[in-house]
Amino acid sequence: MFLEDCIIDDKGSEWLHELAVNNSVLVTLNFYMTELKVEPSDLELLAKNCKSLLSLKISDCDLSDLIGFLQTSKALQEFAGGSFSEVGEYTKYEKVKFPPRLCSLGGLTFMGKNEMPIIFPFSATLKKLDLQYTLLTTEDHCQIIAKCPNLLVLEVMLLHIYSIVFASENSKYLIQLTR
Repeated sequence: MFLEDCIIDDKGSEWLHELAVNNSVLVTLNFYMTELKVEPSDLELLAKNCKSLLSLKISDCDLSDLIGFLQTSKALQEFAGGSFSEVGEYTKYEKVKFPPRLCSLGGLTFMGKNEMPIIFPFSATLKKLDLQYTLLTTEDHCQIIAKCPNLLVLEVMLLHIYSIVFASENSKYLIQLTR
């Protein structure tokens, strides 16, 4: 189901609850860049009932509220859309653990230097990383890139020339650098 960047008259989050209860074969759900609000418990229910869910791109939702969903989503390979509402408060996010098969991560709104460690445990398996809406410096970009040797796609809003050279030298598979 693809709703990205759509204007939707949202009458509440019941739609996601109904989808989670009545659908067990959903593979992709994308409502990234929409104004749709969801209950984290409905996302967790979706993960429990849709064991085949491989890709989820959501609207703005604090990552600390998604711990249960992320622990339940064993098959998830692509995730985009979480946010860090408490910038600089790593302790709020240290329990966030992404699924082991995740290879595409993006839309981490307001991620700063202090929150970067949540992606380090699986960074070597990442093929696609979107850092467009983060609060990272050139040095932060370089630190992340160094931990992602298998990146194929790196998306950033602004990248200093030094970071581009660093990415080309440290990500031997990088085929797409987007801004």
